[in-house]
This record gives sequence, C-alpha cells and structure tokens, in this order.
Amino acid sequence: MSLRVIEVNGYPIMVFEWNGESFAYLAGCPHKRRPILANGYVLNDHYLTCPFHGAVFDLLTGELVKPPNSKTPCPSDCRLVKAILSNDLNSVKFLGDPFKPELPHK
Repeated sequence: MSLRVIEVNGYPIMVFEWNGESFAYLAGCPHKRRPILANGYVLNDHYLTCPFHGAVFDLLTGELVKPPNSKTPCPSDCRLVKAILSNDLNSVKFLGDPFKPELPHK
C-alpha cells in the first residue's frame, strides 16, 4: 500500500497502490474543494479521511463512505474525481469535473 502525489497539467493527482493495482484521483476533496492530502489527513487501509471536515472516501472506488462533519453537506453525487493518466504521466483525463484544490482564505 502506498500513496503519492504527482502533478500533471497543473493538477495534483494522488496515486494509490493497493494489492498490485493503481488508482488515481484528483487530490482534492469534492466537499469544499480543499487539498485532501493537507496536513492531518488519515489513510486507514484503502479509506482516506479528509483533514478539513472528516469526510471518508474509499480509494478503490472513489465513493464517499462517511459524509463530512459540516453544516454544508456534500452533494448527492459526492465522490473523488477519477484521473486517467497517460502511460508517460504527462497528460490526464478526468471522469468528472476537475478543480484546483485550495486552502481556505483567511
């Protein structure tokens, strides 16, 4: 099991390795569009917990398995944005709408 981040076309992409398979997603939480791998994230087996509101995602499917602890709910279709990487890792296509994750403004 490993989790790493690469940048492709200006987007942070997290690549998760599990039992010989690779899974790639935009490294952003779809709830508030924050960097999901910011300080404080938790990886437990193939479940990733966002450090901002505690939403939990399954890295094998991208599905939301525990909603965020927030007054603002996740949309009904809330899931990680799947990334399909080229073999040379120089280009990416997304299944879903990509966004550039940002930290909250103070």
